[in-house]
Amino acid sequence: MVVLKGLKQVFFGTYARGFITSYLLFMLGGAALLMLPFSIQSGISLSWVDAIFTSASALSTTGLSTIVVKDTFTLFGQTVLILIIQFGGIGLIMMVALFWLIVRSKIGFRQRNMIMTDQNQLSRQGIVRFIRDVLIVIFSVEALAFVIMTIYLTSSGYFVFKEALFQSFFTTISLFTNAGFDIAPNADSFQMYSGDYFMQTLAMVLMFMGAVGFWVLAELKEFIIAKIKKERFSFSWFVKTLVVMHLVIWLSSALLVILFESNNFLANKGPFEMLYYALFMSLTTRNAGFSTMNVTDFTGSTQIFFIFLMFVGSSPNSAGGGIRTTTFLVLLLTLRSFAKGRDRVVFNQRLLKEETVIKSFLATFLALGIIAINVLFLTIIEPHEILHLMFEVTSAFGTTGLSLGITGALSNFGRLILIITMFIGRVGVLALLLMFRSTGTTGSGLTYPEADMIVG
Repeated sequence: MVVLKGLKQVFFGTYARGFITSYLLFMLGGAALLMLPFSIQSGISLSWVDAIFTSASALSTTGLSTIVVKDTFTLFGQTVLILIIQFGGIGLIMMVALFWLIVRSKIGFRQRNMIMTDQNQLSRQGIVRFIRDVLIVIFSVEALAFVIMTIYLTSSGYFVFKEALFQSFFTTISLFTNAGFDIAPNADSFQMYSGDYFMQTLAMVLMFMGAVGFWVLAELKEFIIAKIKKERFSFSWFVKTLVVMHLVIWLSSALLVILFESNNFLANKGPFEMLYYALFMSLTTRNAGFSTMNVTDFTGSTQIFFIFLMFVGSSPNSAGGGIRTTTFLVLLLTLRSFAKGRDRVVFNQRLLKEETVIKSFLATFLALGIIAINVLFLTIIEPHEILHLMFEVTSAFGTTGLSLGITGALSNFGRLILIITMFIGRVGVLALLLMFRSTGTTGSGLTYPEADMIVG
């Protein structure tokens, strides 16, 4: 009995530990389902390492894979995989909260804390309404995209109706959650649609909505309702910031891709074709993982730039990963404030909390440390170029899923490193730090004399 209480304290003693343990158990449970005999196609063998790798990649909506999904899993196995992706993309705790809402169960203080951690919220206030609004928008968008894609794939002759149904079901969820998994006939991601601008446009809309942040989706619902009722509605400054940041990074990145590749991959492409390659690839590197071409065809400078984009990632409280666009913004604002001699960081005529600034630097520093350490380990045990390993690890941490083609060639130890990296990328480095807090920790209450130290 004492042992059980001790284990409960270790794994569920605080809401942060409960949050991370829930994801860990779900990942292992997903791997067990993928290992079932009727999940795997006849004549195909799947190791436990590959099953856990696939489950971790799906839960974190990364898309890195050591196997070919369509050739390895049956229809049941593929369905299990896409459900893991759906839960991981929206948030496991938020999906559990959906069940609580359906059965009309009261969501308690502890559960609200776990939802806050899962969804990167600042407050428990209004969190139930937030969940409801976000889920309504997500499922509505996915359902509409599913219908449109099914009709288009069938009418365009890509697939017969029955095949188009499951292709659309799988691809729509994978796109919205920025997962990067595909069941394309040749396992070539979105390369079969490289000349199809309708499919690319639909894909970019889904990827953008999944990565721009759930706060945006919640306010989008309120905006639509206000328009229907002919009432006034104004988006919050935070939502405006998320959208602007996402658009600015996306469009500026596309311009840089065109600049970097104008004499290489894009040299013989027409203006429209060039634009779509640049727009799609600069958006997908922000955590989606789909590609309309082979990333190895790009120059080393573009690949390094993609590493930066994967590191920054998408908006907070979204299906994407990375350190988040707002973290990057706070870093830039802090540098500007320091350069101008200001002692506080100002944004949009508002003073940012010092805790927010500290969190931003902590998240960035820890992310860089995790990536650096894992790359170091991989350079010791794997025979691949360091650029390829950096690309792979950053893709895993940023839950992006793009690869330079070495994922399947990694050793079991190398795959284990990526599994850990993807898991950390999903739960977040700050949530990982919160694991070490004791219940009810509020500070020591002690004060000490101030001291200065020479730095820089």
